[in-house]
Amino acid sequence: MQPAPAKASFTTRLLDFTERLGNKLPEPALIFVFLAALVIVAAAIGSAVGWKVQPIRVVGVYEMTTASDGSQVKKLDANKKPIPVLDEHGHQKRTTENIGQPLEPRSLLTSEGIYWMFSSMVRNFTGLPALGLVFVSMLGIGLAEKFGLFSALMRFLALLTPAKLLTPVIVFIGANSSVASDAGYIILPPLAAALYLAVGRHPVAGLAASFAGVAGGFGGGLFPTAADGFLAGVATQSAAIIDPAYPAVQAVHNQFFKMGSAVVVMFAGWLVTDFLIEPRLKRQQAVDSADTSAISTMALTRLETKGLAVAGVVLVIVLASFSALVFFKNAPLSGVGMPTLASGQIPAAVSATFHQGTTLPDVPGDRTLMLVKPETKGGITEPGWLIEQNPGSKPTVLERPSDKWSQVIVPAIFLCFLLPGMAFGMVTGALRSQKDFIEALYHGIRSIVPVLAIAFFMGQFVNYFTYTGLDRMLAFAGGKLLLAVDLPLPLLISLFILLVIAGDFVMSGMLSKFGVMAPIFIPMFMMVGISPELTTAAYRIGDSVVNIVTPLNSYLLIILVVLQKYKKDAGLGSLISLMLPYSIVFGLIWTGFLLLWMLVGAPLGPDAPLFYSPIK
Repeated sequence: MQPAPAKASFTTRLLDFTERLGNKLPEPALIFVFLAALVIVAAAIGSAVGWKVQPIRVVGVYEMTTASDGSQVKKLDANKKPIPVLDEHGHQKRTTENIGQPLEPRSLLTSEGIYWMFSSMVRNFTGLPALGLVFVSMLGIGLAEKFGLFSALMRFLALLTPAKLLTPVIVFIGANSSVASDAGYIILPPLAAALYLAVGRHPVAGLAASFAGVAGGFGGGLFPTAADGFLAGVATQSAAIIDPAYPAVQAVHNQFFKMGSAVVVMFAGWLVTDFLIEPRLKRQQAVDSADTSAISTMALTRLETKGLAVAGVVLVIVLASFSALVFFKNAPLSGVGMPTLASGQIPAAVSATFHQGTTLPDVPGDRTLMLVKPETKGGITEPGWLIEQNPGSKPTVLERPSDKWSQVIVPAIFLCFLLPGMAFGMVTGALRSQKDFIEALYHGIRSIVPVLAIAFFMGQFVNYFTYTGLDRMLAFAGGKLLLAVDLPLPLLISLFILLVIAGDFVMSGMLSKFGVMAPIFIPMFMMVGISPELTTAAYRIGDSVVNIVTPLNSYLLIILVVLQKYKKDAGLGSLISLMLPYSIVFGLIWTGFLLLWMLVGAPLGPDAPLFYSPIK
């Protein structure tokens, strides 16, 4: 008689249920189809029943005084600036006031709406800001990956590392492997397990450390990635919902925080692996003596070593050339760039001549937006600034200009991977002909085909959301709620990270989830003073730390196969329980790191603010 099977624990049953539920959910592209359909239905219903949302703006409270004519005017300090009224925390008090007419949804199920859906379908896709950024970046990154540059570099760094420093180096490499898309999932875990075994350490600890670095540290890294471009593009579109003049979010606007995050993840992973995971594994299963045969096939060939050296030299030349274009006086990429204004974001515009450092005369009447161009030089008129003219006030620059170099960072990423990748391929023999070159470019394109499918339907959803006006209605309704609740910004950011974590158990994919959440939360958070860049940084944390344990991570099964090589009876529950301490520790320490960053007030990247002033 066979003994009755042991009853599964509550944790195991919960994990199994999550996995089954996640597997029944549609693919991300289809989720955007359903969301687009939901927008169509909601706008039609809202238009029929008369939904309305009153737009508001946040207004600062100032000390007032009585003028000679008896009217109330703002009290001025010695510098002729209005004196703000401060609260007990030293922040300016604020109130809200209604602006414009109440917003009403615009139905797509009208003759005009149906025509717009068909006529704009292609434009909704090709006009998605993130699309070009991802495409250009992945051409160079895909080529470097195809020719084996990333694989050789990871093996070189791992094999060169002393045994005592193996854990932090493995985790750090993993946190930076996102630059090679998902290659880190394939290359690093089996390599790390073999290295640990070779030096007499538990191979599963190496597997866990590498997986934690790759998946848990996905939002960190020393280098910009294609994903950064995608997030920046979606954030730009989302910010325009509440402030059409908000400057474009750049791929490097989280870069300082990403670099710091890579270090934080490294130390957190080191702590969990060496002081928690590996001692527990050794108690469960003794480790055999060192076995170097497992890594014999992972050693670099003579040509790979030479290729890495040549690729390094080429990278230095590319970076030096780019630096020369940026830092030398009057160089093409030096100085401040001009804002790029998206079509349709300017209600009214006129041409004018404006010299920096001067002002335009007051213009009474309604608010006017003017496209102002600098003086024409040599027959060339550069793009200008967007100037806001309020009734009875001096004009103010609505856009904050970005440095030229930050506006060309995506082409720079492209060249930094393309040219070293080509050099490595030529040395190793992987690049021998034009056909090899084109095939490597195709490899990069093939890697983003799923992104293109998601982007097509995401573009429809985002633009339907904008056309119907539901985006602004939801932004103002949510913003009013947040202003009424008045939660401290650190608490609000922490709650948002928890929300992103919960969302990862329902919907997979860093990019697709951001496409859903950004148009909702970025404008809402701007209403209470949180910049799109800060919302993006918080999103990175929530998405990254749960990648390690969510059953919806498609690479979980690949990691499980490697785990079963060293632990025959391991199942998905075994892997998740192994990785859960990393997820918890990463979440706590990384969130604390962001809150500390907010307290210090350091920029998240070049010209990337933490906060947005909603006060008008």
